[in-house]
Amino acid sequence: MNRKSLFGTGLLVASMVAATTAGAAAQDGPRIAFFVSDLSNVFHQAQAAEAERYAAEEYGAEVVVFDGQADSAVMTQNIDQVAAGGFDAATLHIWDAEAATPGINDALEQGIVMTSFFNPIGDTGIPTARSDEASVSFEMGKQMAEAWKEAHQDTPIVMVQLGWPNHTEVNSGRTAPFAEGVLSVDPDAENLGALDASAGQEAAKQIIVDLLTQRPEVNLIYSEASNLTVGTMAGLSQLGRGTFDNGTPVTEIVASVDFDSVEFDQVYDPNSSLKLSMGLPPVETAQGRIDLIMDVINGDVAPTSDPAEEYFYKAYPISYWTMPQEEAQEWLDAQFG
Repeated sequence: MNRKSLFGTGLLVASMVAATTAGAAAQDGPRIAFFVSDLSNVFHQAQAAEAERYAAEEYGAEVVVFDGQADSAVMTQNIDQVAAGGFDAATLHIWDAEAATPGINDALEQGIVMTSFFNPIGDTGIPTARSDEASVSFEMGKQMAEAWKEAHQDTPIVMVQLGWPNHTEVNSGRTAPFAEGVLSVDPDAENLGALDASAGQEAAKQIIVDLLTQRPEVNLIYSEASNLTVGTMAGLSQLGRGTFDNGTPVTEIVASVDFDSVEFDQVYDPNSSLKLSMGLPPVETAQGRIDLIMDVINGDVAPTSDPAEEYFYKAYPISYWTMPQEEAQEWLDAQFG
């Protein structure tokens, strides 16, 4: 599945309201702005489509999708469109909390219900919907360490993470629990820490090439987003690495995030070193975000609190070792169609 196949890119606001009876019914309910960080990402495409369907059918609500275009400035600018567009509520996906805070506070003062996805936003206190990434990251680290020790009992574990070292929620949900999972199996494992691959795919590739040229003994790699993993695997390939021998690790094991159809082929290839990925379910995530915002609208959840209330929704460890290929295919079909 191509990440740019379902929707075009470059949209400031992408309305997802369909000309259907469900869409017509939505006109009688609340109007909800549904922010995604990057509508070219297949996870956010599927999440947006499910939010529109679920909100209309479950609550008679209209959803309009705002594309952040992977640009924090655009995400912040989109907040101004919420008040201008006559919305009753918004579920936000924001990268720059400080820049977004004034707009959020203005919307709250106007009586617009605001919630956040992925991370709390500054001191606004608005409720936050998060995926339970920490438990999956821990489990992936644990499985990788066990598999490495089984194949190479006398070779020390040296791990590294590629992602966003200065991002609080990435650290708490991915980086730190992954390392804890590895250390639960091998307390003597060496952790090189999180390297900054925030610039994207090409940055991840160059980081891997440079790192493994200097430290070829690295054998557990957590690539903390699927676009980074494309670069990670390309870098490994350039160095003649990135392979298993019929299900047995040779030089390293790789874990990823954002399991999709491309990663499916690699995870279940017995000769690829990509063997695990965090499955973030767009259907369940979208439903959780809509449920949370409706709970605020209906008075079941406070519109703000100190600190912000966080609500966690399920994520899945997709694993070569513990999830049969047929089950992974069923999960992929259910979540991404």
